Amino acid sequence: MTPNQKRFKIFSILILFVALLQVIGGIFLLVGSPLAAGMRISLGGEAVYDGAIAAEVIGVLGLVVGLYCLIVGVTGARAANSPRSTGKFNVLAIVMVLASLVQVGLGVTTGQVGWVEVLLAVLGILALVFGSKAHNEALDR
Repeated sequence: MTPNQKRFKIFSILILFVALLQVIGGIFLLVGSPLAAGMRISLGGEAVYDGAIAAEVIGVLGLVVGLYCLIVGVTGARAANSPRSTGKFNVLAIVMVLASLVQVGLGVTTGQVGWVEVLLAVLGILALVFGSKAHNEALDR
């Protein structure tokens, strides 16, 4: 494996772990758990849980996007082994980044931003970059 393939695989595995946190956070929001406070950061600076926001909507969205991100992580980890076929991963990762940014936007409108969504967007972009580099290296060989 080339260094870019290894980085691509590492970021894909990180997406898997963070996606698991996203799924767990979505479940916490759905059941109204006070543990959901750690998943949201108030724009004022402290961790809060405001029951007045549409926690169910954000929870369902978090659960769906988290499950989708699990699929993206698995696809990326598999594509890192054969980087000539990263096309499917690229499409899935772009949708993942857009979905994460939509979640961030919803969080901003409610006054709270989910750090997990921001992290997924950053990891998705980095995985796209290293996946593209690994793909180009594979084509040059």
